[in-house]
Amino acid sequence: MSSKMRYITEEVRKVVSQNQKAVVVSQWTSMLDLFAQHFRRMRIRCHLIAGSVAIKHRTEIVEDFNGNPDGAPVILLSLGAGGVGLNLIGGNHIFIADMHWNPQLEAQACDRVYRVGQTKDVHVHRMITQGTVEERILQLQQEKLAMANGILTGAAKLATKGLTIDDLKMLFNPGPPAYAPKPMVNQPEF
Repeated sequence: MSSKMRYITEEVRKVVSQNQKAVVVSQWTSMLDLFAQHFRRMRIRCHLIAGSVAIKHRTEIVEDFNGNPDGAPVILLSLGAGGVGLNLIGGNHIFIADMHWNPQLEAQACDRVYRVGQTKDVHVHRMITQGTVEERILQLQQEKLAMANGILTGAAKLATKGLTIDDLKMLFNPGPPAYAPKPMVNQPEF
């Protein structure tokens, strides 16, 4: 078990022991499968929502998570499935296990828990491993959010549809990062 996975599973165990519910998000379904194995060993029941799960079954999972106090206290959610109209207000902790270069995908996943009808305080836990490509992804996210903010306020008229060559060079440059990490720009409060 990686240190990140160990940390997340332990934090989820604490959340569940306080009779709260959690959503663990990853862009990698194989990572979610590993989480499922570890939660089974810890005797923590969980559901999986990924692209391979039929819509009918997703509805059953969501209804159980939101409405059944004795139901599974954890949902493992793929980042791709997390942006598609789910309402997971039964949970109040969301753990983002790995970062994506597009911060809006992460925001959409968080919005599944932080929705109309949510009555509990929502806690978003973002896991960033120091000294890894994740620090560069954080920098890229900050730049994308600043650009989006500029577009929304009329300060810039730029279109971004994906990663540029310069973005990829920055992410996979073998040298140490040539920047000092900055705080998130306009990070939503949860």
